[in-house]
Amino acid sequence: MTTHKNDAPGPVARARGPRAGVRALAGVAAVAAALASARSARAEDDGAYGRLDGDLELRAGAGATFASGGPALCARGAAVYLATAGVYAHYTDALGADAAPIARSIAGGVFIQPLFLARYASDLERGAPWLNLLVDSFALGVGSFWEASPGGGLAPEPGLELSASLDLPLLGDATGPFLGLRGALRWRGPELAGIESAQEEQRALVSVTLSWHHVVWAHLVDAGDRSSARGRARAQVAASGGAAGAGGR
Repeated sequence: MTTHKNDAPGPVARARGPRAGVRALAGVAAVAAALASARSARAEDDGAYGRLDGDLELRAGAGATFASGGPALCARGAAVYLATAGVYAHYTDALGADAAPIARSIAGGVFIQPLFLARYASDLERGAPWLNLLVDSFALGVGSFWEASPGGGLAPEPGLELSASLDLPLLGDATGPFLGLRGALRWRGPELAGIESAQEEQRALVSVTLSWHHVVWAHLVDAGDRSSARGRARAQVAASGGAAGAGGR
C-alpha cells in the first residue's frame, strides 16, 4: 500500500503565519511610533517651537477691553520680526454704551519682546513649550492713540500710550491660537501739552484677547542678499548680451 503525505499545513503551521504577520505589523508600528516620538522630541527640544520657521509673525485677534467706563469690544493686530520686535494696532469700541466716556479709540505703535533671543542664545529654553513661549512673549510697547467721545469724531491730537503684554499659547507652538493679556497707560494729547487739566492725565486699560499667530517667510532677514543676487544676475545678463553683440559684429 502506498501512503501519501498530507500536503495541508498542520495547526501549528497555520497558526504560525498569522502570528508572524501580527508580529511584523507590531514591529512596523513600534518603529513608526519611535520615529514620531523622536521627531516630536527634537521639535520640542529645539527651543524655538516654530518661531524660526519664518522671519515674520502675523497676529490678529479680538476680545474685550476693561477701563473705568466699563467694558468695550477690542481688536488687535501685529507683525513681529523674528519674534523680537514689531508694530501693532489696537482698536476699541464701546458699541454705544451710555456709561462709556470714550466711544472708540485706535492706537498704533512699536513694541519689543526682549527675552526670546537672549534666552534662546543662552540655552535657557527648557521645560514645557507653552511656558517658554509665554515667558518669551513678554512685550513692552510705545505708541500713539486717538479717541472719540460719544457722538464725536476722533480727536485730532494724538496721545501717548505705554503698554505691556503677555500671550499664552494654547497649542504649545508659535503658530496657533493664543490667549493674550495687555495692559496700557494712556495720556491724552491736550493733557500732555498742558492745555487741559490733568484730572485724567493717565487712563488704564486692560485687554483680554483670543488671537491667531502665524509664522511666515517674508524674506526680510535675507533681503539684502536677495537684492545683491538679483543685481549680479542682471549684470551677468547685460554682460552676456554685450558679448553676443560684439561677436555678431
